[in-house]
Amino acid sequence: MIKSIKLTNFRRFEDVQIDIEKDIVVLYGNNAQGKSTILEAIYLLTNGKSPWAVSDEFVNNTQNEEDKFARIEIATDEHLFAFFKDQSRRVCKIDNQNTTPKKFFQSNASTIFNPEQIEILMISPSRRRDFLDEVISQIDYEYNDTLAQFRKVLRQRNAYLKKLAKKFYEQGIIARNDTQLNFWTNEFVNLSKIIQSKRLELVDELSSDGFSLEYIKSNKEELEVCIEDAKKRDIVTGCSNIGPQRDDWEIIVEKNIKKYGSRGEKRLAIGNLIFRVQDVLNKKLGFYPILLLDDIASELDPKNTHKIFGEENIKKQQTFITIINHKELPEEILKSAQLIDLNNI
Repeated sequence: MIKSIKLTNFRRFEDVQIDIEKDIVVLYGNNAQGKSTILEAIYLLTNGKSPWAVSDEFVNNTQNEEDKFARIEIATDEHLFAFFKDQSRRVCKIDNQNTTPKKFFQSNASTIFNPEQIEILMISPSRRRDFLDEVISQIDYEYNDTLAQFRKVLRQRNAYLKKLAKKFYEQGIIARNDTQLNFWTNEFVNLSKIIQSKRLELVDELSSDGFSLEYIKSNKEELEVCIEDAKKRDIVTGCSNIGPQRDDWEIIVEKNIKKYGSRGEKRLAIGNLIFRVQDVLNKKLGFYPILLLDDIASELDPKNTHKIFGEENIKKQQTFITIINHKELPEEILKSAQLIDLNNI
């Protein structure tokens, strides 16, 4: 359980410490008071990246260019975790001792749920793939290395396919048995099979009780067979047309939610998915990740707000909730929560 959060030069916060007393924390206040920033800091420290920013965008911009840095410190029941980032390095410490990113981030985990995520998951196939990959990476730290290697091989294969495409358009030659193409294709297939297997395993674990995820492969048969059949098209188009970089998934709750669900049904489905992810991570990690709910109530009517913020979902783990008006939350949640007014910080 988080006991305190200290932010130094992190977005709008130059130096602030917030003491945490309960498992349910409601951060409320007007817009631009830093509600989402606090959740971003927790997510960054527990998962190694911001849910929104890239590079050092979260660093406070009031500093001199050469002195820019940001620091997050979170004290839990057992340890003090510190994450430092400047323009050239990042440092991870546990109890004031430098440690490796692997050890640091394996000790913590969090899951975030916000309106932007709902829209992205419903619109963007790329973001849907990233969602599965991010969950798997929390379970299997080595999976990040597999993804990095896959992206490298995909770039190399696509670069070579562009060369073969040029040869095709200039000379009319389709070099399907080119030695270098075969090498990159074999590397591509081996890594693709690992990624697809891990994603399918997660999709299966997230599906039960009338709620299912349907994983849609771009290759309808075994990848080795499909990739050979697709070589001609790959050469002509200059890119890899099948594989995990083209896969997708959909939520099925009696019907395809993306295609046929109302706006409210989509939000409830994604909320259900987030809570199922929490259960899977608890099973794999041995603890429930911190749950970060960012401005979810603004997208829901009162009936659906009570469904999302039901005690059976909220009380499994330490939960941080941001909202403009805390009185919009169910009374049973407010009774158990620590209320923090960010208008006064």
